[in-house]
Amino acid sequence: MILLYLFTYFSLFVFIVLVFSKIIKYSSAPVHVRWELYPVAHEKNKYGGSYYEEPKWWKNEIKKSHIAELWVMFEEIIFLKGVYIHNRKLWYFSFPFHLGLYLIVATFFLIVISVLFDLASLVVLNTDTLFVGILLNNVINIFGYGGLVLTCLGCIGLIFQRATDKKFKFYNSAMDFTNLYFILILGVVVFITLVNSNTGFIESKIFVKNLFTLNFAAINDVSFIIHVILLSLFFLYFPITRMMHLFAKYFTYHKVRWEDEPNVKGGKLEKKIKEALNFGVSWSAPHIQTGKTWAEVATTNPTEEKK
Repeated sequence: MILLYLFTYFSLFVFIVLVFSKIIKYSSAPVHVRWELYPVAHEKNKYGGSYYEEPKWWKNEIKKSHIAELWVMFEEIIFLKGVYIHNRKLWYFSFPFHLGLYLIVATFFLIVISVLFDLASLVVLNTDTLFVGILLNNVINIFGYGGLVLTCLGCIGLIFQRATDKKFKFYNSAMDFTNLYFILILGVVVFITLVNSNTGFIESKIFVKNLFTLNFAAINDVSFIIHVILLSLFFLYFPITRMMHLFAKYFTYHKVRWEDEPNVKGGKLEKKIKEALNFGVSWSAPHIQTGKTWAEVATTNPTEEKK
């Protein structure tokens, strides 16, 4: 049984290392080509127009509204506003799927909190009669059961839609279906454990407490063992898939969509641009030849070279 606990420790460790390494990679990547699309959330103008529109903008203090940024991200992350506006048919399944996942993640953290409260003697795990303990248990049940239902229904809907809608033919990949089937199977197994032995996530709380206290107690329910193995495999699998867009989306918005930092002489952005211009060109076309740096490409006229 100790192997099950060791495998869980290993998967959590690998998950944390890979996720943070990806985040570091995203944050330290070369400067991206700006989209120059508006509205920009942090602009003070209500319509999202750029401060570049102002006369002699370089003489004014640049002000950004971080509250507006947070609100736009909240709408996009929680309600999938972009999907709702541009692909309503997909939103009907994608929204419950993502909302369910958020509730499941929240359930996981609430279970961790309840275990920490138990270790601090603030509550008694699974048998508490105090208000805090009762509240935690009820919220865990509501979020956990609700999240599983929404995720599984969303999974089924997305699998069916991707398999039958011709519009997805050019966008589908084997990984898309693998991700959805994996999450669906995991959700079904968790439901089975909730029926067999894990009612109210009792076994989940005990298992998490055992992880914190290095207590490698035996687990008798086979379905719960399968649940732990599948969840551990999911932690290993997640960072190497497209599901990393959960973290990458932040950089897409802040470093690409909303990036409007002025390029001033001697500034950080100028340095990054100079570094990017020294990268080699690894592909060729009638107007661009390989073997040169981007600085050389940008300062030569391909038409004149042909003459």
